[in-house]
Amino acid sequence: MLRWGLMALVVVSLAACKGSDQSPAGSQADVAGPNVGVSAAPGLSMTYEYGFRLPTERIAATQEDNAAQCEAMGPTVCRVTGMNYDVGRDRSVTAALLLKLAPEAARHFGKQSIDTVAHHGGMLVHAQIASEDSGAAAAAAQSQATSMEGDRARIERQLAQPGLKSGEREQLQSQLASLSDAVRSAQWTRQDAVAKLASTPMALNYQSGDVDSSLSDGPIIGAVKDGWSNVISGIAVIVMLVITLLPWLICAGLVVWAWAWVVRRVRRTGHQHDEV
Repeated sequence: MLRWGLMALVVVSLAACKGSDQSPAGSQADVAGPNVGVSAAPGLSMTYEYGFRLPTERIAATQEDNAAQCEAMGPTVCRVTGMNYDVGRDRSVTAALLLKLAPEAARHFGKQSIDTVAHHGGMLVHAQIASEDSGAAAAAAQSQATSMEGDRARIERQLAQPGLKSGEREQLQSQLASLSDAVRSAQWTRQDAVAKLASTPMALNYQSGDVDSSLSDGPIIGAVKDGWSNVISGIAVIVMLVITLLPWLICAGLVVWAWAWVVRRVRRTGHQHDEV
């Protein structure tokens, strides 16, 4: 009886181990990049910046898709605040899309942008999320303004008293002017902090280049590819210099040839006069 009990215990243990090793299907789904989202935190204003690398011919379409996705969310949730697209002399492309989002929508839109770039054959190469305690800054500015408003009221009451000497009155008026400037500055600081809390800036930067989304090239193959790209770029620079300088070299050669021809003609004429 004891033997059968031990055998049953072993079977149950093995089954439990096997079940713990299995993971649900699809738990290792393909992703375009790391989950770099940051959960919203009260009082923190966030700034998102992403960098992408794509094939040259797909940057414009990707940028347009990201802009369309923002516009589809409505101006109260997402607004395009800037866009640029530049083609370099070496035919490399850089572009950027600047956005302002509602704080609760920024994380989702960042992940959506990464998926869109991956759909166009690109990859995430840079991500940076910064935060600022704007809530504390707004509260401190409000507290400072309230305190100074109390000082202003006290000075105004002193100025309203009769019989003040001119020197004392001037001193109180100077203090009142300084306090008024300080109150306005504190109010501006509070308004700026509140504005940061109300919207989240996001920058999507695009650049052309080789895409290795799985990072499988390794350092050797990556170095070979980078080296070959440098060779091509160097050849392009040499060809550009040759084409740029060639007309001037031809002109200089023609000038030298014309000068030599004139000199030979003058010498030949001089020899003929000497013989005569």
